[in-house]
Amino acid sequence: MLNISDTDAGKAWVSQFKIDDQALAMKLIDGMSLVSHDDFIERMRDLILLRAEKSKFPIGLYAEREVQKWNGNPNRLLKETKGKKNRRAYGGGPMPVAPMRRDSPSVGSEGLVSWLITELCREYPKNFISHPGPNKIRKEKVRKFIIVTDFIGSGQRAFDYLQSAWRVASVKSWRSYKLIQFEVLAYSGTDIGVKVVKKHKSHPAVDLVMSCPIIDSEFNHELANKLRQVCRHYDPIDHDDIASLGYKGTGALLAFSHGCPNNVPRLIHKKGKNWSPLFPARVTAKVRSIFGDREGASALHTRLEMLGEKYMPSEAWVKKTTVAGRKMLLLLTTLKGAPRFDEALSRKTRLIIPEIRLLVQKAQSWGLIDEERRLTKEGSYQLKHARSYKRCKTNLTSEANQMYYPKSLRVPYNASS
Repeated sequence: MLNISDTDAGKAWVSQFKIDDQALAMKLIDGMSLVSHDDFIERMRDLILLRAEKSKFPIGLYAEREVQKWNGNPNRLLKETKGKKNRRAYGGGPMPVAPMRRDSPSVGSEGLVSWLITELCREYPKNFISHPGPNKIRKEKVRKFIIVTDFIGSGQRAFDYLQSAWRVASVKSWRSYKLIQFEVLAYSGTDIGVKVVKKHKSHPAVDLVMSCPIIDSEFNHELANKLRQVCRHYDPIDHDDIASLGYKGTGALLAFSHGCPNNVPRLIHKKGKNWSPLFPARVTAKVRSIFGDREGASALHTRLEMLGEKYMPSEAWVKKTTVAGRKMLLLLTTLKGAPRFDEALSRKTRLIIPEIRLLVQKAQSWGLIDEERRLTKEGSYQLKHARSYKRCKTNLTSEANQMYYPKSLRVPYNASS
C-alpha cells in the first residue's frame, strides 16, 4: 500500500518542513484515512438500504446542503400557507442542489450525494422518494425523513437543515403524532458534531459508516502533542492553538476522493505566503489514485504498528491470512484496552461501524471476548499465537548459474547385461 508521503505531491509537501520535523509531517499525512469514490458510494448505499429494511412505508431521502438564512435563522425548507393559525405545508420538496451564491454557483459534496439518492430511487422506486414535498409525503405516506451527507464536522450544517424543516408547522405536527421520524446518515463524523445534531428538537437518529479519525485517536498522547505543535508552528494563517487544527480544533485525519473537510489541520489544505498545501482548496486530486486499500496485508500491518502492537506478526504471516482473519486480528488487538464502544473501535481500526458490530458478535460467539468486550483467555491466546509466528530463516542457496553435472552414479534400473 502506497502512503501519501510516498507520492510526488506528498514528498513536495514534506520538503517544506525543517529536517527535524519531516518525520512528524510524514506521520501526520500517512495517518489519514483516505476514502475512494467507489468505497463512499458502496458503503453509503449499504447504510441507507440497511436503514430501510424494516420500513413498511416509502422513505424520503434528502441531500444535506447549506440552507438560506434570515437574521441568522434558517428559512423554511417547505412552503406553507400564511397566517398565525392552521398553517399547512403544501407543494413540492426542496432542491437537492442549490448554490448559496449566484456569482459562484459551485457544487459541493451534495452533488455526489444527490446522484446517489437519484440512483437508489430509480432502483427501488417503492422504497425511496427523492426530496419529497408535503403533497407527496401525505400521498405516499412517507414515514422517514432521512438526511444524507458525507461528513458531520461541527454538525452545524445538518442541524440547520433539520431546523429549516422544523420551522414548518406541519412537520412539527407530523413528528408530534409520530407520523414521521428524522434520521441523519453520514459516511463519517466527529463525536462533537454528532452530539450537536442529536440535540435538535426533532430528536434525529444518527448513524455513520465509520467514526472520524482524529490526531488524538490515531496516536499516543506524546506523539499527538508533538503533531499538534507541528500543526501550530507551520500553520499558514495565524498559528492559533485551536484553529490551526482545523474548524473548531477538530484535528480530523480524513479525506474523500471528492475533497477533504475543513476540520483537518489547516497546513494540509490552506495556502500561505510561503506555504503550499497538500490539498489546495481542499481538492485531493493529486493523490486520489492511492485512495481505497484498507483491507490489504500492508494496510493491516501499518494499523497494528500505529496501535502500538510491539510484538506484531510479520507482514509475511499477515499476507497468508484471509481478509476476515485480518479484521478479527485487528479487532482483538484494539480490544486490549478501553474505550470499546463502536465509534472508538472504528476510529482505531479504520473498519466501518457495521463491520465492527458483526466482528464483535462473531468474537463473542467464538468465546474470544466477553459481554463487556474484554478479551477472554481464548482471545488472549489467539493474539499470543499470532505474535509467536516466526519466519523461516533457512537460506536456500541458488545454483542457477552453475553448470549441472551428476554428483552420484548408479546402475540403471533396467540395465541389460
